[in-house]
Amino acid sequence: MRRTIRMYEVGFGDCFLLGFHDDAGSKYVLIDCGTITEKKAQLDKIVSDIIKTSGGRLTLVIATHRHKDHVWGFDDPRWADVEVGEVWMPWTEDPKDPRATQIRKRHSALALALAGAPSNQNPLERTPARETIAQARARNLQAIALNALTNEKAMTTLHSGFAGAPQRAFLPNANTTCEARTVIGLAGVTFHVLGPTRDAKALASMDPPEGAGYLKWPTRIPKRRVGPPFSQRYQISDPDFVPLGPRQTFRFEERAAVKKSLVQPSGVLAAALDKAINNTSLVIVVEADGYFMLFPGDAQWGSWQAIMADQKCRAVLEKVDLLKVGHHGSHNATPRALVEEIILKPLTALFSTKPVKQWPNIPRAKLLAALNERQAKIARTDAEQDVAGAAFGVSKGLYIEWTG
Repeated sequence: MRRTIRMYEVGFGDCFLLGFHDDAGSKYVLIDCGTITEKKAQLDKIVSDIIKTSGGRLTLVIATHRHKDHVWGFDDPRWADVEVGEVWMPWTEDPKDPRATQIRKRHSALALALAGAPSNQNPLERTPARETIAQARARNLQAIALNALTNEKAMTTLHSGFAGAPQRAFLPNANTTCEARTVIGLAGVTFHVLGPTRDAKALASMDPPEGAGYLKWPTRIPKRRVGPPFSQRYQISDPDFVPLGPRQTFRFEERAAVKKSLVQPSGVLAAALDKAINNTSLVIVVEADGYFMLFPGDAQWGSWQAIMADQKCRAVLEKVDLLKVGHHGSHNATPRALVEEIILKPLTALFSTKPVKQWPNIPRAKLLAALNERQAKIARTDAEQDVAGAAFGVSKGLYIEWTG
């Protein structure tokens, strides 16, 4: 079986078309289709290419999570004529799951508060000649909020659109660990569903502890207040625990005021919302003829911690040959242990990313250095590709294609 992965140039976003080719023909799986940096015209070209390449027939569509940079492309009306066999989404999208519904409502409420009154212009495209710190901060908050406030047309397509009456699955199924799934019509391919976890405590853990991720932690805490709603000295990890002591004046009757403040726009809350939704990402390893390809969406530390602690999931990770780097190469989406201790085979790494002013450290330099030290074959949509002797083909301005 010949395998191809077409990594589309969606800037800051994800869109991957997997092809499985044998004597019987070609079958295609689409993982995500979105962006927050490119214009709709680029997505239109990409959707056209997907439909043309697949002949209007996708065996499986996977939406890792509901962020706009992963699903915006699904609001295109042409999907109504594309025949799809199955659609997979994370369990947090299950409309029949009360806990999932509660999580989505919390996300939406906070996103609406952060967004305020968003304009029609993409805040990531604004480059004013002079911009105050307050203006930059507001633009950054709006960008995060708009990413969370996913186009409902896109989600409607995923939940009830496409031709062929596809079956929907919200994964992983309850009480399963590292489930191995197959899809009708796709012989020789197994999908190992590693996440997202259903453990509430793990989902709430959004950042890696010191030394576990590819980031540099501050050496000291600034004396000035860090930002609303509270300075670091007043922040606690458990929102239901209020410590009282001889030097503290925080009273139990003030809890209502504290909870009310949690819907106020702030950098702290915007980051928490972004990470919370990222941690609902489907984490899937695609196995085809003994070759293992890892697609973790934007999963962050809470989800990874649960996955790596499970021996069955860890055993699958040890077999990985190709990694779609999570969250466009951010500091908290690729655990150091994954690259340096778990995946020890020769590695191919795919970065779907683009420089964004608000997040200048993406892709993370230390992560790139670690992969280079591993002599990994790296393909990036934000850089010119040296394809000599490598398994990458390039359609300039549209995609990079891996063949193996």
